[in-house]
Amino acid sequence: MKQANESLTHAAPRSASADAAEPSLTARIRDRYDELTPTERQLADVILACPGELSGYSATELAGRAGVSKMTVSRLVRRLGYAGFEEARLAARRGGDWGSPLFLLPPGALPGGPAAIPEAGPPSLDAHFQRSAEALAATARQTDPALLSQAARALADARRVWVCGARNSAFLAGYARWQFIQVRGEVHHLAAVGETMAETLADLGPGDLLVLVGIRRRPPAIVRLLHAVRERAIPTILIADSHSALEGPAPPLTFRCETRSLAALDTHVAAMAVIHALAAELIPLTGEAGRARIRAIEDLHDRLGEL
Repeated sequence: MKQANESLTHAAPRSASADAAEPSLTARIRDRYDELTPTERQLADVILACPGELSGYSATELAGRAGVSKMTVSRLVRRLGYAGFEEARLAARRGGDWGSPLFLLPPGALPGGPAAIPEAGPPSLDAHFQRSAEALAATARQTDPALLSQAARALADARRVWVCGARNSAFLAGYARWQFIQVRGEVHHLAAVGETMAETLADLGPGDLLVLVGIRRRPPAIVRLLHAVRERAIPTILIADSHSALEGPAPPLTFRCETRSLAALDTHVAAMAVIHALAAELIPLTGEAGRARIRAIEDLHDRLGEL
């Protein structure tokens, strides 16, 4: 099992931040689309429909799929700023690992895209549930119980707990807060609506704890936050996916979750399971104070008629 505090930048030859600094394959096509010849546009339309497919084709196969010549493929990739087809193909592969769900869509998934292969239908409902079960099992195998207990103890002992996430990770951070506030107070969103991160981060100190959910496609602001809390020595629990490179060394309390699915969108069942496991470990650590809080919450539910 990989150690949670190892540097994840060694897991891939390029970091996600390095890729983010370069225009994506689809961005390059859209920026230059008006300059393309009719045959180049024909090829570009095929790539835009399912850009991830580029990583699995040779130049000849792609030309045949688009109904253009191999020379058109060569001209287009050079016009997009790539040295050759192989460089463009690697860019498409990186997009599948880190970028837009477009790179994961199957053939024919978008209007105007290449025709779907008749015998390759969408995955069955059972297959989707099986993949979720596999994601849970894979995450369980790489989660150290001792590390989970250590993280729960940090949650129990912290003066205040702050949760943060962006995009899909935002709802996971909200779920974490909802779980933790059942048994302990002072659990807050790092940046409430209308606030900046800096306005809250300025008050955080070593007695606080940050729970940062950073599933792949982390926005630059989340990456900068991770660097800032490391510099300020603020203890951090990081919940990340298992297959994208992290921008810098991982915090000691890092949990990697399998998020790859059979669809173009990630599955987050494993991340929710890790959050739930942390909450379950937290409950007994809060002791009588935690039980008293639960009783007080239930009493207020009755008085307010909320449930």
